[in-house]
Amino acid sequence: MPGVAFVVAVVPDEDPGLEPTVRVHSHDEHVVPYEIMRWFMELVADQVERCRTAFEQEERGGSQAAG
Repeated sequence: MPGVAFVVAVVPDEDPGLEPTVRVHSHDEHVVPYEIMRWFMELVADQVERCRTAFEQEERGGSQAAG
């Protein structure tokens, strides 16, 4: 993709003992350990699922009230 990457995953293939990291592009570049990013993304996925479920239930409830 053209342009500067916002988030880059770094997998250290030269040393299997090193943990993967995620680098977040900014003026003060941040490095996030892989396990922290996995934990965060699991929280995000859970929240997305809860929102989708609530939205579907709201749609079903609204269509039943209208019908």
